[in-house]
Order: sequence, then C-alpha cells, then structure tokens
Amino acid sequence: MPWTPPPRAPWVDKLAVTGRALGDDGRSIVSLEAADLLAAAEATTGLTDWGDDWFRAPLDVLTESLESEARLHLAGRLRARTELQRTLQGRLQLVDLWSHSPEVLDTPVDAPVFVTGLGRSGTTLLHELLALDPEARSPGLWEFTHPVPPPEAAAADDDPRIQVADDEITVMDEMVPAFTGMHENRGFLPTECIFAFAYQCSTDMYTGLYDVPAYTMYRAGEDRGPEYAWHRRLLATLGSRHPGRWVLKAPSHLSALPTLFAEYPDARVVVTHRDPLRVVGSLTDMMATLRWMHSDHVDHTAIAELLGMGLVFQMDAVSAARDSGAVPEERVDDVRYADLVADPVATVESLYSGWGREVTPEFRARLESYVAERHRGHASGHDYSFEDTGLDRDALREQLRGYQERYGVDSEV
Repeated sequence: MPWTPPPRAPWVDKLAVTGRALGDDGRSIVSLEAADLLAAAEATTGLTDWGDDWFRAPLDVLTESLESEARLHLAGRLRARTELQRTLQGRLQLVDLWSHSPEVLDTPVDAPVFVTGLGRSGTTLLHELLALDPEARSPGLWEFTHPVPPPEAAAADDDPRIQVADDEITVMDEMVPAFTGMHENRGFLPTECIFAFAYQCSTDMYTGLYDVPAYTMYRAGEDRGPEYAWHRRLLATLGSRHPGRWVLKAPSHLSALPTLFAEYPDARVVVTHRDPLRVVGSLTDMMATLRWMHSDHVDHTAIAELLGMGLVFQMDAVSAARDSGAVPEERVDDVRYADLVADPVATVESLYSGWGREVTPEFRARLESYVAERHRGHASGHDYSFEDTGLDRDALREQLRGYQERYGVDSEV
C-alpha cells in the first residue's frame, strides 16, 4: 500500500522550495562537511581539545552519508547542522571540564538499571515508571544535550537549559505535528541514551532521523565499547552534583548487551517484549515520518523491509548472546508489553521484588498517580497497521515464531 506522508508545517515546505531554487537544496549555504563542523564548534567555544580521536571516523562516515544519501531538503539540512554542531560543541566542553575538574569522573555509577527492548514495546512507559522512584536518577533530555556545567540537584527543576532543550526538540513537532502522537519528546522528560552516544558520533539517533545506509552499515561492524566508555563518563559528570541511582533507557541497548555488561557488570537490564509484527508497523510509520521531516524522498517500502529483516536478525542475536553466557542471564529481567499495560504498578513491584528493593509508600503513590493521569483522557494519535508495511505476514510470523514462543509473546495482528 502506498504511504501517505502526514502534513508538514508550511514553513518546512517553503524552505524546501527555497533550497531547490538555489539548485543544490542548500548545500552552498549550510555545510555538513566534517571539517566545517569541527571548525565551527572550535570557533564558537574557543576550545580545541577533542579528547580521543575515535569519534572522527564515524563523524566522517555520517557526514558523507548525509551528503550523498540522505537527500535532505533545506529545513532538514538546517536541523542536521544544528544537531551535529551542538553535539560537537558539547564534546569540546566536556573534555575541557574533565581536564580542569577531573574529580567529576570519580563519581560512582553503581548498579544502573537499563530499560531496553524492541522499539514501541513499552520501553518509554516502563522507563518513566521506574524513574518515579524518589531514589532514582534519570537523565532529562536537557542534561544529555547541555551537560556543562554539571547540573545541580537544587536547580534540577528550574535550570534554564531545560527550556532551551525543550525549544530545540519540539521543533520536530512543529515540522510534522502528527509526530507528537507517535513519540513525546520534551526537554524535561527522561530521555534515551542515544543522545549520550552522540558525543562519539555513533548513535542510532542519526539512523532514525535520516536515510544514511552507509553510516548504518558502518556502525553495524564497529566495536561499541568506546560509546559505552563515554556513556559512563557522561553519567559520572551529571551525577557529580546531582547523585542518585541511574535509571536509563534505549532500544539500541538491545543490540549491544555484551558491550553494556562489559562496561557495567553490576547493571540490571529489563527487556520489554511485544509482538514484533505490531512493532514493525509502528516503527515503519514513525521512521518514515522522521525521514519526511528532513527530506522530500521517503522510501516507505524499503524502511519496512529493512525493519522486518532487522527484527528477525536482532532477536536471534539477543537470544544467542543470552544462551552463550555472553550476557549474565541472572541480571536480565523480561517484561511482556501486555502485562505492563494491564497492570503497570504490579510490573514495577515484581521487578523490585526480584531486585530485593522496596516500593516505598511515596514511590507507590507516585506510580498510582502517574497511571491514573495516563489513563485519564490519554489517547494516542498514532494510526498505523501492519498491512501498511506491505510485508508478508505469514512468512515474517514464521521467522519470529521462536522469539514469541521463548518469551511468551502473544500475536496482536
């Protein structure tokens, strides 16, 4: 079935027309060359020490892929330039902070909890529930995108960077208003670790936003250890003046569990499970919409085929890693989406019981209030179906049968 893109804001289309009028979609006025991005970040911050050089290779591949494959319109090019330059400036600021205040890196990051699973399988819901624990420390988007200086606990709710990050991220909602119903991003909300990995220029964030197959293939063969090493340094920095027990989330952790445990051997990982055929319909629509924000050229069929193939490969790889002992099975908990949405509070209680932790009266009250508010008039504006993907339902179902049987996942489509 042909995919119908949701309406874009008029200003996005007007900028696209302007870029086409230039004859180069804005390349001549908005550079995405790696050298230009690095120079601009240095000029803006007055800093030149980048720390280790590992990030340079993925940055080169990403920028080349953006130029040769992503087919960005002018508004998309402006967003890509803004995201990349802000992140590079943040990297310079972090390296400078660590050189002058190395003690921030001594902040312990003990027994963090990571929520992961297939995209659209309840990871956001579970993350937000666990983050309600008064003892939990979950990073707001503003902390990952503007980490210097380290946030102060006393100003955690009114730091001016919260509004800055909120204004930056909600541009996506303004570009394609329908995206709000697919995934909520706000500067103050708990956010995904993809923003932390961005400082190494190696993150699923870019593969979601842009059509960059060369970059996607490059990352598939890369050692992700340096990503997680920076991830720990960033958490230590953010916790230096605002400590707590970290609760983190990203579906991308699912494909790197051995690397995650190599960096955080005392971590707890919670994996959410949902019918992959339901997941692929939602993910395809969301990724196509993200691409539509940044380009006039979206291959909905190709996205669906890639996701369908990727889900089979990913779940086979996760099961193999867990069976081989590469992942400490005793530190992994599985949560079915159906159980989570049926009784969110009971799901959290079950996890805490297994971890030997107490759901305190204050925590329970927060959970119950959150669930009540979520059910009060909450309705998703995301309309999608598996049929829209054009994939062979029976063939894909058979390929994923082992996954569903292993984790007791019911079919939804």
